[in-house]
Amino acid sequence: MHPASRILIYLLAALAIPGLPFFMLPALLLLALGMLIMARRMPFRLIWRTRWLLLVLLFGYAYSLPGAPVSSLLADFSPSWEGLRHGMEQAARLTVLLLWLDILVLRLSSEALLAGLLQLIRPFSIIGLDPRRAALRLGLTLRAIEGMERGRGNVRSLLELDYEPDLPQRIQLNLLPLRGIDLAIPGLLFIGLLSQWMITL
Repeated sequence: MHPASRILIYLLAALAIPGLPFFMLPALLLLALGMLIMARRMPFRLIWRTRWLLLVLLFGYAYSLPGAPVSSLLADFSPSWEGLRHGMEQAARLTVLLLWLDILVLRLSSEALLAGLLQLIRPFSIIGLDPRRAALRLGLTLRAIEGMERGRGNVRSLLELDYEPDLPQRIQLNLLPLRGIDLAIPGLLFIGLLSQWMITL
């Protein structure tokens, strides 16, 4: 599938998933886990990296929404059942989004990701945006991130006055034409998203 199509599908899915009924989330979660396992990728690595965000989301809802207390022993310091339920639901939606981000976008190489973004930016040239300049800046940003050492100390190295990332002088991309299937899948997803919005109005 074309990189631009994969990115567009994820963007549309990110708009659709927050409004989906809760009973559909387990199916999307199991499908994402199955695809990641078949691709021999660690499905919980990205979730582990965002564990604090998920916990803040869970307890933020649990302690901010009024309702019946979970524990009478904690009295006013107890989270509510309603807040805990909403927090778990929002954490589940975020988990689904993260897993599909890994499947559709993070599996792309930096060159493929950049080529897909360039393809999506092209229509904005009619309002004066230069797609090549925007793609070049995105490409340099990706290369700078890839050039940083993994682990702790990355922020400290960025603050050093003599820090100079090893960036290329030029970036060459191989742009592939969009096929019918690359346009059909995002188109169907957009129609489904539009139908969902029309129903909820």
